[in-house]
Amino acid sequence: MRKLGFVRALPWAVALVVALSSSAASAASADDGGAAVADRSTWLRPRPVVTPALSVGPPTTAFVSVDAAPEGDMPRAVAYTPDGEHVLVVHRDTDNVTIFETTGWSIVATVGVGDFPVDVAVTADGRFAVIPNVLDHTVSIVDIETRTLLASVPVTGTQPYRVATTPDNAFAVVGVINDGVASSFSIIDLEDAVETASFASGPQGVIGFFATPESGLVGNLFTQFALSPDGATIVLPDRGDARVRLYDRASGVERVVTTDAQPTAVDVSADSATAVVSHEGPTRRISVIDLAAGVVTTTATTDADLLGQVIRLTPDGLHAIAAISNNVVFVKLSAGVTSSTIFTGVVGDIELSFDGAYAFVSNFNAAVIDVGAQSLVRTIPFGPCVDAAASPTQRRAVALNNRFSERIHFYDIDGASGFLEHATLTGPPPEGDVPYAADVTADGSVAVVANLVSGDLTIVDLPARRIRAHVPIGDRLKEVRITPDGGHAVVCSMETHEVAVVDLVADAVVARLPISDRPGRVRIAPDGSAAYVLNVAGTDRVSFITLDGAKSVIDTQLPAGQTGVANGPTYTETSGIELSPDGTTLAVCDSFNDRLRLYDTATRTQVASVPVGDFPLRVAFAPDGDRAFVCNHFSDDLTIVAVDGAASTRVATVAGMTRYPLVVEADEGFAYVGTRASGGGVNAVKVVDVARAAVVATISTGTGSPRDSALADGVLTVMLTSGELMRIAATGATSTIMDVTPLSAGPSDLAVAGDRGTAVVTQPTLDGVDVVSLVPCDTDLDGDATVGFTDLLLVLATWGPCPGCPADIDGDGLVGFTDLLAVLADWGPCP
Repeated sequence: MRKLGFVRALPWAVALVVALSSSAASAASADDGGAAVADRSTWLRPRPVVTPALSVGPPTTAFVSVDAAPEGDMPRAVAYTPDGEHVLVVHRDTDNVTIFETTGWSIVATVGVGDFPVDVAVTADGRFAVIPNVLDHTVSIVDIETRTLLASVPVTGTQPYRVATTPDNAFAVVGVINDGVASSFSIIDLEDAVETASFASGPQGVIGFFATPESGLVGNLFTQFALSPDGATIVLPDRGDARVRLYDRASGVERVVTTDAQPTAVDVSADSATAVVSHEGPTRRISVIDLAAGVVTTTATTDADLLGQVIRLTPDGLHAIAAISNNVVFVKLSAGVTSSTIFTGVVGDIELSFDGAYAFVSNFNAAVIDVGAQSLVRTIPFGPCVDAAASPTQRRAVALNNRFSERIHFYDIDGASGFLEHATLTGPPPEGDVPYAADVTADGSVAVVANLVSGDLTIVDLPARRIRAHVPIGDRLKEVRITPDGGHAVVCSMETHEVAVVDLVADAVVARLPISDRPGRVRIAPDGSAAYVLNVAGTDRVSFITLDGAKSVIDTQLPAGQTGVANGPTYTETSGIELSPDGTTLAVCDSFNDRLRLYDTATRTQVASVPVGDFPLRVAFAPDGDRAFVCNHFSDDLTIVAVDGAASTRVATVAGMTRYPLVVEADEGFAYVGTRASGGGVNAVKVVDVARAAVVATISTGTGSPRDSALADGVLTVMLTSGELMRIAATGATSTIMDVTPLSAGPSDLAVAGDRGTAVVTQPTLDGVDVVSLVPCDTDLDGDATVGFTDLLLVLATWGPCPGCPADIDGDGLVGFTDLLAVLADWGPCP
């Protein structure tokens, strides 16, 4: 189970760091990997909409976790054992550490620790792993050989966050945040498992955050300190006061070194004589400090802003290696100048091989740099990583992909021959991490949940509210659809660049169809004979797939223009596709070209490309398929398209959608469009009279904006970002709210069974789904939340032909034995 922890930010330096890119709140990207960050408040739970429940028998909810314990959620730190045979990964959200062996890359143990662990240090003898736990104010000591928790040591103060161990294996130095101003260091005796000293320090704590809008993965960026290799001196950059503070580890005595502004990252030479400190941002300086004298001896200037909180001294002490935008720089310390600039892309971390020959730079394309030659010798593409560690015995390294995933990558970094050895989840499989999308069988008996981060499909038995199976699929699952007969599911795996066909009887993948690049949307023909898939990177195309279980094949691929991703109100949103109710026409939002493309599914040809508004993102059809309704995300309007093959044309544009229309549904005569409060807009459902091409009603959705919806039998079910499910009686201009049901958190996707009896709402931050009974219990005829004698009497009282009677539970027009048996089967409490 995921949790959000709160740690104190330093009052003088708070930044927001976004994975890969950042821009305006509604930025769009042709490649969804670079979508911009949404407002962080969208991950918090606002107050619910205060609306009376007007329907009889309001919906009820049950939360079903898709986790498979023990989980490994949000890896935040990684370290090798001294012999290089094992790697330890600390998980912030599941409060444990996994131990990998480095030959077969498998997990050999999972050890529980304290609450919100974010760092790990291993003693030089390999005996102990020491882990600070921010939210329970303890330090965990793990015996690596026995793989057990030895002790959790309370510290003086609150929020221990960073740790280093002394070379004699006797002590751990722990940074303690407290209030972010009156911080401190704790000294832990590892043998006796007690705190032996605590002394005040300069400010320590949070100086920024990272956030990935697609998945909602968020984390803190902390200040740094370094312990000199001899264990004698603690070096703490003080960003707010333009100074570096030196502490005698044994006595706690402080010395202050005045420096340039914003000292941030630090490294100490192997002989413990010298520290280098980077000054990030516009200061563009590196300070060299003589630790014995406590003075700055050299100041080097860089040609660009230093970034990434990373600096390393070369083994000979002559150069510092640091990060600037998309590059690594070598700075010659004696001359104070940059001697080399090497393009690497965004720098996550820099680690030196055990012999100092190579530097490993983690990022999307990991880099291996020859330190002596100051040149790039190998680029290893795979996935975006930040936190890294180098083996103490071999030219190998590991890195954590924790911005977009929860994986560990194992690398060979032996110069030009370096390569990715392996990549795997940091927790024991199976896992159910970040459930992003879902679908439900028509009878409401089974849900399939696509887990974005763990890359598996969770199959849920809905009546039993239990997990039936976890099916491995591939990385970055973005959408899933079930065939009408409930026999198969079709899943888009964006990072594995394939579509998987899953047999829901065998609960196994029976076909894998490669689709490059990044398939992100899928729809299935009403008769289940075909699937239509949109990929949103590379050459954007629509793939026409014949569905036949293990014999499924891609038949045709047609251009789809330039699709991509924009920020939704919370999670990112991919260009939409939709199938007409009769399955004859496929509509695709050609977002960057501001057009709606229409395809004939029988001839598998594009028949029209209709100009619409700015950045079309979602589309819906009228019930008879003669109209399409397009939400234009940036022009804040709705385009109505007359659908008539090659003669299809835009017939109207409806303004007043302020702002960012995302959700759209349609019935006979009306369209229902969800908008959000941004830049003067409101969170609402706008009701559009199609004939008049005008907004005829606005239904406020309170503090939550519509993110997804479903419309059937006159009821519009709307999923809100505030963590609620709203039902609206869809009667055009007289539409009214029926009820508002609280959910567990801010959701990402909604799936409603064909009979509208059950809705499944994915909860990425909680690793689970809300199962909502929209018709709480159809055998509870008297509405008292219990099936009993009164309900039985109501069945008997209407025995015989009675079409539409509440007691006609099976809907066959006759109240009889099957209805009686249904009441008996549900006997008892029936919420």
